[in-house]
Formats: sequence, C-alpha cells, structure tokens
Amino acid sequence: MTKKQATSCIYDTLYGGNKTTCMKGGAMSESDILSLLIDKKDFMLKVFATLITQLGITYYIMTNYDREKDKDKRIPKTWVLVVASFAVILLLALVPMNIYLKFGLFTLFSGITGLLFSELMRITNPKLVQMAVVGTLGIFTTFFVLGAGLLFSGIKLGLRTGLFLLFSLLLLIVAMIVSYFTGEYGNSYRLLSGIGLILFSAFIVYDTNKILQKDYYGDFVTASLDYYLDIINIFIRLLSYNRQR
Repeated sequence: MTKKQATSCIYDTLYGGNKTTCMKGGAMSESDILSLLIDKKDFMLKVFATLITQLGITYYIMTNYDREKDKDKRIPKTWVLVVASFAVILLLALVPMNIYLKFGLFTLFSGITGLLFSELMRITNPKLVQMAVVGTLGIFTTFFVLGAGLLFSGIKLGLRTGLFLLFSLLLLIVAMIVSYFTGEYGNSYRLLSGIGLILFSAFIVYDTNKILQKDYYGDFVTASLDYYLDIINIFIRLLSYNRQR
C-alpha cells in the first residue's frame, strides 16, 4: 500500500469518501489478518506473559512492602529509587544486551517501581487504588483493540506519529514543571492528569499498531516494556485524578 493510498483511505473514511474503494486499497483482507495473527501469536504470548509477570511483581511489592520501616530515611531512599529507575531505563534503551539480561533488568525496574508505589499506598485510600487498577485494565484493553483495529483497517502508524506523541509528552512535562514552580500546580493538577491520561492511551494505540507491524527479531522484552510504561503512567494519572475529586 503506497503512502498516497493510505492518505486517501484515511481521508475518505473521515470525510465520507468511497468506502468500498478504501477497503480494497488499504484494509487488510481476512486472510491477511489471519496470517498476521498466526505470525505474531507466539511473540504476543511472550509479550503478554512478560507484561503480566512484571506488573504482578510491581503490584505485589507495592501492596506488601513495609512502608513503616525506615520511615525517617524515606526521602533520600525515594530519590535513590528514582535515580536507579532512570538508570535502568537508559540501560535498557541504549545498551545492546541479550534477552535474559534485558529481562533481568526489566524485573529490577518493576521491583523499583513497586517500592516507589508503596509510598502511594501509604497516603491513598485502598479503594481508589483498586479503582485505578480496574480503570487501567479497561483503558488498556480498549485502546489495544483500537490500535489493532487501525492496522487491520490499513492505517499504519509510523515515525511521525511516534515523534508527535513524544513531543506532546515533553510539552506535558514542561507544563507540569512550570505549573509547579509558579504555584499553579494545585489548580491545574486534574487538567494535567487528564491530558496525561489521554496521551498515554494514545501511546497504547501507537505501540500496539507498531508491535503488530514491526519485526522485533524475537525481542519480546522491549515490546512488553513499552506496554508496561504505558500502563504504569495511566495508573498514576488515574490515581492522581481520582484523588483530586
């Protein structure tokens, strides 16, 4: 499918063009969809098995870590964990390594995230945490289906979409920093949380579309990490949004 065909297909779909032509020119046939699902079956099973494992580690540590222990050292300990988490992410993103070492570092990152989230459990109503968990699962499922549906309809999200989402994320981070130092963070907290929720939901659509069309050469850990980061960020935004209600 050429770029011109893809653009025409999207335009016709949005603005009432010839749907029959669009389907023939861009959408995947049933046999193509079936072939893709068969080709990606084993890979996606590994992706979701890894994702469930890492989320389970984070959730277990988050809900079982003794938050009263060493409470006088909580602030420096939190900073150490934050720095460590960024260091692990940079290693995973920039340093070539085999799949076993990558899985081990991912597990370390999941554990660190669980320790950081244990602080949220200390100051948050457990019912709000449960609501955020259920809401996150619902959002992930919905936008995963949407991302797959776009690809099956012939819409392939590429580098431009990824750069747009990354640029939007940077703008959101800048807005959060500015609102914090100007003393307006309390007033804009829910708005920024809502924008972040929409943005990371869009990341799920993009990541799903990309994972299904891209050859990862068996690197299921990287694909799983993409989903993990999306889910964690959606969980944080949901929890933050509900706490301000």
